[in-house]
Amino acid sequence: MEPQILAFTCNWNGWSSIESAISLGLKYPKELKVIKVSCLSRIHAGLIIQALDFGADGIMLIGCEAGKCHFGSKHDCISKEYKKAQDLIQLLGIDTDRLMLLQVSAFDAKKFFSKTTRFTEHIKSLSKNCSENSKDKTE
Repeated sequence: MEPQILAFTCNWNGWSSIESAISLGLKYPKELKVIKVSCLSRIHAGLIIQALDFGADGIMLIGCEAGKCHFGSKHDCISKEYKKAQDLIQLLGIDTDRLMLLQVSAFDAKKFFSKTTRFTEHIKSLSKNCSENSKDKTE
C-alpha cells in the first residue's frame, strides 16, 4: 500500500511552485495530496496531529520563505507551530521525520519537485520499515 502524504500549501509561494512544476512537466509524487490554504499561519499543531491520526503517513507544510510572507503574517508563526507539532509528535512516539516544513521562493519548481520527491521516498522507506517490523512480530 502506498503511503499518503498530506501537503498544506500557502496560496502564494507554495502554490506558485506547484503550478510552475506542473507547467514544466515535473510530476510531483502521486502520494502527495495537496490542500491549498490562504497562508500557513492558518495551520496549527492540532490540525497536523489530527491529520496523522486520520491516517496520513507524512505531512508537508509548503509556504513562503521565512520573513517573506505575502499574506502579511509574522514570519515565525509557522516555524513555532512546526516546532510545537514536532514536539507533540515525538511525545506520541511518532517519528518526527514524518513532518516537513518547506519554505520556497515564488515559482521555485525545482526546489518543490526535488524536496517533495525526496520526502516521499523517505516516507515510503519509513512505511516499509514499519510494515517489515510488524510482519516480523507476527511471524
